[in-house]
Amino acid sequence: MNVTQNQRVGLLAIVITALSAVGCQSNPATTSVRYDNVRFMDVWSTYTHCLSSEEIQPALLDSSKLREVSLSQALRSPLENILPTKLKNMMTQPASRLAVDVHAMAAACSLHAGNLAMSVGEHDLARNQFKQILDNQTHAEYSYYASQARAQLSRLELTLQAALR
Repeated sequence: MNVTQNQRVGLLAIVITALSAVGCQSNPATTSVRYDNVRFMDVWSTYTHCLSSEEIQPALLDSSKLREVSLSQALRSPLENILPTKLKNMMTQPASRLAVDVHAMAAACSLHAGNLAMSVGEHDLARNQFKQILDNQTHAEYSYYASQARAQLSRLELTLQAALR
């Protein structure tokens, strides 16, 4: 190797090192830990407010908010829509940034709101809450909420049939 080739190799090494260092620093994360914590706390406080509520309207509002968050997480573009078929089997969905299961929280809140509505005779509101659980909780890991909603719907139907007699 002559001096010119050594200079080119050295210059190339410097450029690659500089680009690597700049590339790592040029795209900082767009979400901070503080933002994730605030978002988590908003969801958590909505959930706890729902379950502690003894009034229908606040519980229904909380249920609606949690369902929106749940649906927004479910509607994120799944990897199977992006990746080629051969890579789909080798990849898993990215983990949620939230430390809780928003789908389960939404179902629990809807169940609570439905039970509140049923207890004060708001049968249509109760039926809507229970049906939303069944519509949104299709995975086996949420079978508890689906079975609770089915049981409450059956109980509601029996109550309505008894009232008609």
